[in-house]
Amino acid sequence: MYPARHFQQHDSKQLQQLVNSYPLATILMPNTQSQLNDICRVPLLYDSTREIFIGHVAKYNPLSLLDGQSVNLLFSGDDCYLPPAHADNKILPSWLYSSVYVTTEVRIVKDQHHKELIMKRLTDHFEQHFTQPDTTKWQLDEVPVQHRHAMYQQLSFIEFIPSHWRGNFKLSQNKPAEIRAAIKQNLMLAGKLNIAELIN
Repeated sequence: MYPARHFQQHDSKQLQQLVNSYPLATILMPNTQSQLNDICRVPLLYDSTREIFIGHVAKYNPLSLLDGQSVNLLFSGDDCYLPPAHADNKILPSWLYSSVYVTTEVRIVKDQHHKELIMKRLTDHFEQHFTQPDTTKWQLDEVPVQHRHAMYQQLSFIEFIPSHWRGNFKLSQNKPAEIRAAIKQNLMLAGKLNIAELIN
């Protein structure tokens, strides 16, 4: 079984927390010319009230042609090298990481009002994390309506409807409690706070 059962994460709250903290999705798309996937990277926002992901891409992106088809989203959280010294030299060198893999259906948004709502939701969400306390948050309304609609013609607005979530959190869960405690403490001392917080 891969990933091993002790590295599988099924807690929906933790899975959603990771995709919210690391919203840049690697999207794996089917390629009719090859057995390999086409890949693109797109920032997505998970709307927990509707249980969908929203985003937009350039209209020439292959995603624009996949209305109604399935794609996989990969969200990668923090990761780091784990030296044996962080575990009192009782383990071999390893790598810690967290990721979420979501199977979804693509829904291309056609309605102009719906596009506007998605753009506003994305802008409001990402601006709040970027704006400094002493600066004014940029508003979509600052762009004239005609200009906005002209720009929307160059974009495809997409909703991704999830059907299956999988978490792969490799955080030394297969080690004894005292080893995990030592790893957590040493990671915190090394400034790897995000990944240390995931270890319990």
